[in-house]
Amino acid sequence: MHIANRSPTDDRAMWPGARRFFLLVLLLVSFGLRVYRLGDKSVWWDEGLAAWAARQSPADIARWTSADVHPPLYFWLLYLWRRGSGDSEFGLRFLSVIVGVLTVAATWRLGQVVGGEATGALAASLVGGARFAIWWAQEMRMYALAALWAVLTLWAAIRFWDGGRLRYGALYIFLAIAGLYTLYLYVAVLAVVNLVWLVMWWRSKRLWLRWTAMQLGVLVAFSPWAFYALGRIPTWSSATPVTPLTFLKIYWTVLSTGIPVEVERYRWLTTPVLLVFLAGLVGIARTGERGKALRNAGLLLLSVALPAALVYAVSLPRDVLFYAPQLAPRYFFIFAPAFYTLLAWGIATWRWPLRGLLSLPVAAATIYGTWTYYPGRILVDDYKSLAATLRAYWHPGDAVVLYTDKDWPVFAYHYPGEWHKVPYAQAITPSFAAALLSPIWQEHEGVWLVITPYARINDPQGEVATWLQARAVRTTEHRFDDKVLRFYARTEARARNVDRLRPGVRPPHKCPVKACSRFQLQGYELAVHEYRPGDTMHLFLYRRGATDVTLRIGLTNLPRVVTATIPASEGMVRSQVDLIVPPDAPGGRYYVTVGAEAGVETFRLAKVQVRPIVRAATVNETDIAHPLQADFDGIRLLGYDLDRELVKGGDALSLTLYWRTERTIERRYKVFTHLLGNTFNAARGNFLWGQCDAEPMGGARPTTTWRVGEVIEDHYSIPVDADAPPGRYEIEIGLYDPATGARLPLRDEQGAIIADHLVICHVTVE
Repeated sequence: MHIANRSPTDDRAMWPGARRFFLLVLLLVSFGLRVYRLGDKSVWWDEGLAAWAARQSPADIARWTSADVHPPLYFWLLYLWRRGSGDSEFGLRFLSVIVGVLTVAATWRLGQVVGGEATGALAASLVGGARFAIWWAQEMRMYALAALWAVLTLWAAIRFWDGGRLRYGALYIFLAIAGLYTLYLYVAVLAVVNLVWLVMWWRSKRLWLRWTAMQLGVLVAFSPWAFYALGRIPTWSSATPVTPLTFLKIYWTVLSTGIPVEVERYRWLTTPVLLVFLAGLVGIARTGERGKALRNAGLLLLSVALPAALVYAVSLPRDVLFYAPQLAPRYFFIFAPAFYTLLAWGIATWRWPLRGLLSLPVAAATIYGTWTYYPGRILVDDYKSLAATLRAYWHPGDAVVLYTDKDWPVFAYHYPGEWHKVPYAQAITPSFAAALLSPIWQEHEGVWLVITPYARINDPQGEVATWLQARAVRTTEHRFDDKVLRFYARTEARARNVDRLRPGVRPPHKCPVKACSRFQLQGYELAVHEYRPGDTMHLFLYRRGATDVTLRIGLTNLPRVVTATIPASEGMVRSQVDLIVPPDAPGGRYYVTVGAEAGVETFRLAKVQVRPIVRAATVNETDIAHPLQADFDGIRLLGYDLDRELVKGGDALSLTLYWRTERTIERRYKVFTHLLGNTFNAARGNFLWGQCDAEPMGGARPTTTWRVGEVIEDHYSIPVDADAPPGRYEIEIGLYDPATGARLPLRDEQGAIIADHLVICHVTVE
């Protein structure tokens, strides 16, 4: 009797019952990690686009995706899923959660077939707990689905190679077709599988005809879509140069920790994982069953390396056949399970206790990445309150104009009704504004103008609002942080009922019984229930009463209180109350309270959560390289740091501003940083040759979050136009209200207004 040598990876010690129990627990934990705080993040541009697509018919989805950069399968599935889940962030993303959990189970099977039970269990555990995998299982995008198809495709290919069974061949064909209809990048998976096949096909000549027929079947099934979409796929490029070394650092850090930014900070985590990975490759090379082991290792290693090289090549700026997107971590995720499987297999080839020691750095990187993932998730009130207000007051005959349409998918997600757009890429002139707005104005009784923070970028003179204002009988306005909802009534009849709610509008939440009876409140509306210190809480109170009532609204145990008067009305009125969470409010649970103006008794209205802000390290003012004392209406500029004073066209200036406030700021202001020259820039229509406008610290510390006396270290990267002519330039800075474009005044020591900007230094362009 011949007894074959057992490979260290052929671990059969786990009993079937224990194995099933472990897999069940792992799947439940993976599900919990993916469903935790699933809805606690605002929909971003790509997710909004997916939600918008899911509202279209299957035929319209096919027509739209044929002219887009992604195939239609995910959007068809999301269309079907939405019919049962609804439009909530949680409901629409739950499809990706299910796909993510299935990927954990599929990775187990892939690990089993390449390295045995220990490899399968460890690989599935890595996928189940990895931040990268959790991240894309909580996104309303197709990448999680493409990753599932990729794992199963590798598994089906290996099973077919090992036995030639037709059922695995048919499964491979189905998975390959599904992958191609999900993501065009999936073609890299098929390239990897076929490259490995070409290397080893001579060992399996009897399978050659079957394998060739399988590839032809995939090609035939995908060809109708390829012919339909060919010529419609847009040709564009948004790629920016990335060095190969930088690319490798980003790629490895994302795979190891799931963290895509500031990758240099995490070398203490990623370097040990790299050493473990290399040790694992050595372990695989020394395993017993060399033919299949080397084949499978080559398949996984090529799945990690070749598609990454393809992503890098596609992301390089160049003349493109189709499109060249900016480098983004999401393009890596389809290949991530292959990396986790190869890493797990390499660890499993070593015996205990070395196996445990090799697992420690990997576990540390996985736990750290996942532990730091959730605190950043918060559902903010981006368009929620604005869209709710629009739905409450919109009447048949009104038009909605999005001004501008830069983030139209996010707006469309929150407001599914019809709307018109002001193009973001179009410079707005008086004639263009008239041509755009005239037909809309003539066909409707009024216009709702949704003013976004981008409106002033391509319409600095406010031509759109000016045109409407000159013709409106009456104008009303609702403010929401950096956005404004403004209504322009065209007719006298519409002007008279501009404050009247649309028939059928009801408050989403009921008030406490005592509050209802005492103040005649019908209910309230609150878009989100999580806030950060400094955020503005938009509360809407619904009331029907014969007399005016003045209320005091606040948060339990916090001193700041807002007084609001709700007028008498025969019908129901909806009153907006804006309550700013104090910048120094500690994290925790609070209640929104309402009480009479002169009364002591208050009633709890709604429960909210305040999540603390991670404060920056204290800045020593004496360390500021270029100290200044400039007063922007109570916001002081203490000075700045500049990385250099000599630049070339195409470079970027690194500027750091140091702020301190002497008062509580109740509005969110943007900082503008301009590079101004003496030569007119015809492309921009002004003397600007570089610009970077943003909320402080990239939006992480809005001005409403600043505490009195706190020093804010604020970084900006100002791109210098590539065709900037040589000469002397000045850098000017200031702050403005993004909703209106109004700048904060610069005051002298006596408080008199002297300007609306400050020139802080000069630089020279070579």
